[in-house]
Amino acid sequence: MPQPVLTITHRMEFAGAHRMDNPVLSAERNQEVFGACNRIHGHNYTVEASLAGPLDPETGMVANLVDLMRVMREEVFEQLDHRLLNEVEWLQGIVVSAETLAVALWERIAAREDELGAPLVSIRVCESAAAWAEYRGPASGS
Repeated sequence: MPQPVLTITHRMEFAGAHRMDNPVLSAERNQEVFGACNRIHGHNYTVEASLAGPLDPETGMVANLVDLMRVMREEVFEQLDHRLLNEVEWLQGIVVSAETLAVALWERIAAREDELGAPLVSIRVCESAAAWAEYRGPASGS
């Protein structure tokens, strides 16, 4: 009998600041496009990473959540908490938004998929309870 396929998710919070600014645009155009977000401001971000796979009949788990928690602590919390995100080396050169942050975090966490025991299927970056971006990887077209 095939095992059910499930999704497991770990949620982590961090506090970070950013400035939405595109260096190829003029100061006036950046202000027009990004408004108040063109100034340095902060968020209490929530990041959710989800893995999916069949239920292992021996362990009763899709993957060991402790491994996902460790990778997220190393790739999200330790890299981004209480930082100006525009100054984080691997975020330089992009307009730092919830959308671009979701893609960048996908790349970092997916690169460590061999440590996770199941494939990464989504990353959600919440700037507030009412606004977030979700990325399901390059194959999903989202």
